[in-house]
Amino acid sequence: MSRESTLVTLVFSHYNEKARWALDYCGVPYRERGYMPGFSQLGVLFATRGRGGRADRVSSRLSTPVLLTGDSETLCDSTDIARWASARSARSAGGGPGPLFPTPEVVELVESFGRDLGPYTRRVGYWHAFQSETALRTLADENVSRRQALAFRALAPVGRAWIARRLGVTEERCRRATDRVRAEMAKVEARLDRGPYLVGEEFTAADLTFASLLAPALLVTREEGYGATFPAVDELGPEARDLVAETRATRAGRFALEMFRRHRRAPRARPNAGEIAASGADRLVDR
Repeated sequence: MSRESTLVTLVFSHYNEKARWALDYCGVPYRERGYMPGFSQLGVLFATRGRGGRADRVSSRLSTPVLLTGDSETLCDSTDIARWASARSARSAGGGPGPLFPTPEVVELVESFGRDLGPYTRRVGYWHAFQSETALRTLADENVSRRQALAFRALAPVGRAWIARRLGVTEERCRRATDRVRAEMAKVEARLDRGPYLVGEEFTAADLTFASLLAPALLVTREEGYGATFPAVDELGPEARDLVAETRATRAGRFALEMFRRHRRAPRARPNAGEIAASGADRLVDR
């Protein structure tokens, strides 16, 4: 009998939510080790015994999520994790909902959202969080252990500068990223003229990926299905609040929220965060 799988996450990351959602949707049991930025890189090193994962043009070998399967595999990409979960879906085997990746079109959309949406909602999210006096504290206090939250808060001034440098988080780049997000939502709205889902008549990884990666611009709450806690909208500045309201009012935003409502299981309890009390030193990029 295989052991329970372990998912190592940058806990509030939308790419990590994509992996969590796929595992939950497919009924695959796992436990989560959730970390804040900087600490997540050490979490990956610890989990992989110093090997790290697979680097590519948008991520480092210390990126999250990382899934250590009960069968001793190590998966270091959110799409790989979703594929693995889909292949093991008890629902599919029992005649329930179809697999998450039924067609090449789904695969193409998942890759497109990962490249053309996720990096930009992440940049927008960090920029607006950095303008708030409380947002980073909320992300720590509500998502990881008290010990890790206190350590993160103590290192926050250095961590903020590091994140901004690594991810290009500036006001001008945030504005350009916001335009990219709007363009992706427009493409999705055009697809929704064809049917209730992005591909065909059933929920797939394309819908799951779009909803997950748009989540920072929607500030999806735990009550609405997100697997971690974002800051409350009233913790953010007027520009951020307006953007959240705008995104939620769009057809694409309403579709993403509906995917959470209809296809996301009840949010899991707060993860058992690893107690690592030092900062990582690689690029902060998740996938």
